[in-house]
Amino acid sequence: MRSVKEMPYHRGLVVKLYPTDEQKRLIAVNDGVKRAVYNFLVAANNELYQLGKVKTYLKPIAERIAYLKGVLASTSAIQNALPFLYGDDVDSQAVANAKQNYRRAWKNQKELHTGVPQFKKKGMQQSYQTNAHYRKDAISLNESNLRFISKHRVKMPILGIVQFAGSPKEIEMLFSHTQQTRIGGVCISRDSVGEYWASFSLASEYPFYEDLPKTGAMAGIDLNLTNLASTSDGEVYDNPRYLQKSEKSLKKAQRKLSRRYRHAKESGRALRDCKNYQEQRKKVAKIQRQIARQREDYLHILSKREVENQDFLAAEDLKVKNLLKNHTLAKAVSDAGWRSFLTMLDYKASWYGKEFVLVPPQYTTQTCSNCGYVLKNEERLPLSVREWICPACRIHHNRDVNAAQNILNKALQQAGYA
Repeated sequence: MRSVKEMPYHRGLVVKLYPTDEQKRLIAVNDGVKRAVYNFLVAANNELYQLGKVKTYLKPIAERIAYLKGVLASTSAIQNALPFLYGDDVDSQAVANAKQNYRRAWKNQKELHTGVPQFKKKGMQQSYQTNAHYRKDAISLNESNLRFISKHRVKMPILGIVQFAGSPKEIEMLFSHTQQTRIGGVCISRDSVGEYWASFSLASEYPFYEDLPKTGAMAGIDLNLTNLASTSDGEVYDNPRYLQKSEKSLKKAQRKLSRRYRHAKESGRALRDCKNYQEQRKKVAKIQRQIARQREDYLHILSKREVENQDFLAAEDLKVKNLLKNHTLAKAVSDAGWRSFLTMLDYKASWYGKEFVLVPPQYTTQTCSNCGYVLKNEERLPLSVREWICPACRIHHNRDVNAAQNILNKALQQAGYA
């Protein structure tokens, strides 16, 4: 069986874990291991940077530089520098993945300008990653050290057998799709509410889903804040604004949390020992999680509907991180979940045999979809103008539908269909 990277079909599976007290302790230990390794690499690299500024040759400095470079070179060198990593409770893959995540952080810094890697602090959330190992002649999903025992039990390295629960439909699909399928790895985590989750990375030689019937339809999708999305065929999806609807109760809970934080500090008590503070922190976390789940569920429904109804979909490749820098719009943009919606359209289109294309967002709103006239200078439309008439061909436009039509036209040209 080929490796995960060589397989053509990939997907994820998230399930809820029900670990025992001992398993919870092991998860906390390996979360600490991951954080310790990552912070050690950050500290070593920071020291190397400072020592590199010394222009005069000094033997102690040269020896220290050589030692630090040796430590950064391999996983075994890191384990030798931190002997507690050889403990029986430590998953060696957690160490290797922490090192890989550190390297990926530098890669993202160079390619995506995300900033240099920073120290990670301990918090209520915990997580670490481990990998599955298969024999070369393995052909089934469950021929590894990380495998499903039944539809409610999974065996994991270090943790042993853990109870879990997930979507019955997804679990049934997984158990009917075990041949020539591999588990790449799993991220085991505890969220801020205190519940445990496992996110599996799966790969297969065969598709996980059957192609949906072809409809012959195509649509461009314009994302906006007035409505979540408008399509080129005139359909409008409402923006439910879940954060805005729950903001009053969230702010009230956060104010109460702030008071309990202040009282704990004034009395000199550690926050982890303050039961009232911890109870209120969980209440705030539950409200925030409910908002995120409502938004995610809504976007899943919309994205699946569009993929079912259209053979060809197009949308703007919005740089959401840049939009979040606008403090006037940041909250509304985050509440809309644009990037999540685009991601869902992308992977669902690939799952079900449809096509999805992202196009540059420039001039999609200011261009007439009928004649191609581009509004410039004083003619440009402010955000408050929702309808306009083209100065060239005198066609009446709805701002969002016109933009969606331009997006579709761009995508057809980009894909070579026009």
